[in-house]
Amino acid sequence: MRKTKIGAVPYVAPIPIVLVGADVDGRPNFATVGDCAVLGIRPPLVVVSLSATHHTTRGVLAHRAFSINVPTESMVALVDHFGVVSGRDVDKALLLPSEPGEVEGVPLAADCPISIECRVRSVVDVEHRRIFIANVVQTHVASNLVREDGGRLCVAPLAEIHPILYALDGGYYGVGAKIGTSHESGRSFIPADPR
Repeated sequence: MRKTKIGAVPYVAPIPIVLVGADVDGRPNFATVGDCAVLGIRPPLVVVSLSATHHTTRGVLAHRAFSINVPTESMVALVDHFGVVSGRDVDKALLLPSEPGEVEGVPLAADCPISIECRVRSVVDVEHRRIFIANVVQTHVASNLVREDGGRLCVAPLAEIHPILYALDGGYYGVGAKIGTSHESGRSFIPADPR
């Protein structure tokens, strides 16, 4: 396959869009974030990268905790709005209902089907970014999206959650059809003869 160089672009797509929540000056605030990833499952670790000057960053630093809230496709206008206005100028708590989490200073977005409470483990500064590595403390999932399978709780398929995905083309996208299953799809792979 022929490839074209396009420069230093971190083209890892799709990117999940989340709302990072933290209390700032006693008020719940949420920032739209695409710089969010899982760092590990055992132990459960996540990472978010925020601008050092973001209003929400102040709350994360003050409480050393935050929430990751997964918005749905139907929330795309609100989510995009939250990405272009600052909590310094707009009281986002009036636009998005929230409830306190178990961790102090961590608001959970009531309209998001998944909210993850996180406690900051370490902070890394890179230029104008504050990168927060955190332990997952608790995960809250809308009851209609929780299933029981063999005596353990499972979350519904991704297509039923309707998360917002982002591509570096500036577009928001939904989730398509499932194309495989982890640790199963590879069993049918037959390597080509290298000769």
